Formats: sequence, C-alpha cells, structure tokens
Amino acid sequence: MDGDTYDYIIIGSGSAGSIVASRLTEFFPDKKILLIEAGRNDNKLTVNIPAGYGYLFKNSNVNWKYYTEEIKGLNNRRDYWPKGKILGGSSSINAMVYIRGQQNDYDNWKIKNWTWKDLFPYFLKIENHYLGKTPNHNDNGKIKISNIDKEKHKLTDEFINTCVNLGIRRNNDFNGSYQEGVGLYQLNTNNGKRSSTSKEYLNKIKNKKNFYLLTSSHVSKIIFEGNTATGVEYIKEDKKYLVNCNHEIILSAGSIASPQILQLSGVGDMEYLKNFNIKEVKHLKYVGNNLQDHPNVALHYKTNIKSLNDDLRPLTKKIYFFLKWLLFKSGPLKLSINQAGAFVKSSDSINDPDLQIYFLPLTATNLSKSANASVTPDPFSGITIAPSILRPKSRGYVKIQSLDPFDQPLINPNYYDDYDDLLLMLKAYKISKQIADTQPLNSFIDEKIGPHKNINSENEIINFIKLYSKTTYHPVGTCKMGISESDSVVDCNLKVHGIKNLRIADGSIMPNLISGNTNSACMMIGEKCSDIIRNNYENI
Repeated sequence: MDGDTYDYIIIGSGSAGSIVASRLTEFFPDKKILLIEAGRNDNKLTVNIPAGYGYLFKNSNVNWKYYTEEIKGLNNRRDYWPKGKILGGSSSINAMVYIRGQQNDYDNWKIKNWTWKDLFPYFLKIENHYLGKTPNHNDNGKIKISNIDKEKHKLTDEFINTCVNLGIRRNNDFNGSYQEGVGLYQLNTNNGKRSSTSKEYLNKIKNKKNFYLLTSSHVSKIIFEGNTATGVEYIKEDKKYLVNCNHEIILSAGSIASPQILQLSGVGDMEYLKNFNIKEVKHLKYVGNNLQDHPNVALHYKTNIKSLNDDLRPLTKKIYFFLKWLLFKSGPLKLSINQAGAFVKSSDSINDPDLQIYFLPLTATNLSKSANASVTPDPFSGITIAPSILRPKSRGYVKIQSLDPFDQPLINPNYYDDYDDLLLMLKAYKISKQIADTQPLNSFIDEKIGPHKNINSENEIINFIKLYSKTTYHPVGTCKMGISESDSVVDCNLKVHGIKNLRIADGSIMPNLISGNTNSACMMIGEKCSDIIRNNYENI
C-alpha cells in the first residue's frame, strides 16, 4: 500500500464515510476508491444484536472511549463520550434510534442547497421503511427502518398513555409530516439485526475491483502540496505509510477526529497550532470550534412490575433470550433499550418542540461508577425517563493537545455555558417528573431512586442537573458549513475553504444541531456529499 495512488480516498467508515465510499465505487467504476478506517471489521455478534449496544458502550475494541475535559457547567466533572471505532463507525455501536429532525432545523441553517426541500430526497434515498413507499417514506433504500410495536415493553405503553393523558398528542411517525408528540421510536434494524452503514453499504461493495479497504489504520495527517491535498499518512502496526490521491480526499472521521486530523495537518487556528510548531497550510479559526451536543439527565424509578432489568440481567434469562434471538430473531434482544420518546415544547410561544424526553423500560444506575462499565441493568425492576434539550445555545471546542495522533484531543462541550440552557433543562426536568407522577404510569412506580429522590426546590433541581447531566452522544458542528472562512470550515459543497481536493462529510459540518438523534442526518450527509462529488466531476 505504501506509495500507492488512488483516485478518491475516504478517511473514516462511519455513518457518512461508508456511504460516500459505496456511492463513489458505483458512480466511478473506472476509478480507484480507498477507504481508511482506524477500527476493525464489524463481524461481532454484539454488533448484530440490537440490545448488544450495552456491551459496546465501553468496549475499547470498537469504541474510541473519549472523555471530555472538566466541564464548568457540570460542576467540573468530566463526561464519557463513546464513538464508534469500527467499520460503520457509530452506526455500528449506537442505540439505532432513527430520527430525521424537524424541517426548520435545516431551513434555519440558511445554506444554499441545504434546505429541507433540498435534503428530503436524500433521507428518502437512505430508507427501506416498514411503512413502504409513502409521501414521507421510501421502500427501496439500503438502511432498514423497523417498527417495534409488537415487542415493546408494557411499561412503554404506559409511558405513552400517560403523556397522552397530559395533553401530549400521540404521534405514530416521528419521521412523518410533523415531529411533535409522543410515540414509539423507529429503529434502523432488519429482521432483528442492526442495520448499519457497514452492513448495508460496505458489505455490498467489498468485492468490487475498484474498492480498496484498510482497517486498523490510524490516519495521522493529510499531506498537502501548497494548498492542495495530495495524500494521506496513516499508521498501521507502528509503521507509517503514505498513499497518494489523484482527485479528492473526503474526511469523514466524525466531529472529534475530523478537526483533530485537520489540526495535525496544519489546517486550523494557527494562533493555537503554533504552540505545537505545526507548519501552516491554511489558517481556519473555526476548525474545532462550534462543538454542540444534546445534554440529558436521567431520572430513575423502581417499578412494581417487571422491566427489561428482569429480562437482561439474570444469567438464565440472558441465555434464554439470546437463544430466542439466535433462533428466531425475536425477544427483547431485537430491540433498542430506547423504546419511546416525546418531543414537546417548553412553552406555547414557540413553534417547534425544543425538548426530547427518552423513555427506557430499564435502569442502569451503576453506569457512572466504573470507567469500564457496560450498560448493566440494575438488580431490581425499574424505568428511566431522560429529558434532553434539543437546540442548546452553548458552544464548545475540540483541540489537539499534542502532536501524537493517538492522543485524544481536548474536548469540551461547555454544557450550560449559556444559562438559558440550564433554565430549559429545568423545564424539561419538571415535565419529566410530571409524567412520572401521572396515571397510569405512576401506578407502576414504587419510588424514585438515585440522587433525585429527595429534591424539591428549583435550586436543588438545578444542582442535580449540574451534578448528573451527561451527553446524549450527538456531537456535531466542529467543521461548520458556511459561506465565509471567517466563521466556518467548509462551503455548501463541503469543500474546505481555501483548500483544493479536500471535502468533509460527517456530523461535524452541521452549522447547528438538529432536533433529535443525529445518525440519520449523518447518513443523509453521506448521500448528499456523494452526489456533490459526482456532479462536480461531470461538470469539469
């Protein structure tokens, strides 16, 4: 491989990168397409099993296991950020909730060719949806979208019924004509198995003559001649290699690694990078800035009827349900632990929901007690209600801390740096508590558990939020798309400002967070980027 030349090189095989690689092999059958992935292959049973998510959560074989800096808004706590280090990236280790976000999320980006009208066809292109071909869905895409109605937990029904009793309307399709309301999540699963971008895109092209794949290959930097990207340096088994590129390099390493690689390559805020004696390729102040994420805080309750804790914790039950999944692809292992949610407004004065409330018929209160803990259910029956704010105002950063590409960068989302975010989470907490206190769900609750058990005043709630908020695993924005290099990193064609032959395609390009889980949007970005590259090539 060392010294070989390819026409297109994609860095990162995640939700977007896998799609870009797949589409380019299709669009350009006479071109050599190389995909470089730091992780390993995804042929693990725990990847295929949807509920295996809990075992992947802190598994260093498939997970970058990032940790943030001390976050002032969390009372100087560090937060754990899992990210996929495997073929398929985070689409291979996430909780598989399929949410597009709201139309206004994209319209408010105010980026040419990136309105909802522009992007909706790409969401359709992704989908092989259980509802079939409808005005809102497609039935011939690669990612399988399933319904969990038949095997959802009874407590999930009670959560939904309770929300309806509180005046929150029932929504049978969060990806339909509107998002507001309460309902079951749709999952990217297929016949009881995870439907990742690796499974649905990469597996279909692995034998193509124009496709080349490198795994366990850690990209250390992009090589430039002047302002033109010409190659990629990577490390495999402690040896450095260089591959050359004829046409374009597409950086799809995610919202943490993409800005890290740019900075190590000499593209970023040179006032900061000069501390590391990095040679300047292009001064772009916004590389690594604009980091956004959805914070959430979990409220745990013991229940007087069995929950998923009782199905997924005892060894005998684990064996029974594993065999049920293995033989019939049925039972609780075929589902995500995230089964339902509600999108609600914090105020009647706003147009779109600004809060998302997750419901899990499971508790895992020991998760924060060990750096290496998996999502292990508690030894009692319980549920979790976890509110999250959808459009936080706070902004953070990703910065390298050394020249070593294996050193994780400095990560700080600055949760609650904007006080409005804290006040919004306070409202979200109150709504979540109201749900728990309302029938019929309340009749199944024995008691609060955990640190929110004895809090009542607003000051106590705010202190609880600061002490126990954590990520919802949706970091975006660190290579922001925009018009000017003064406040963004890439243009509307995903080209890095002032750089030739380099694009970025992953969640890092989002100017602002979308209202919900981000995996679907990242896949959409992969499809959109692929078409941009094809159209650019055809118009040369």
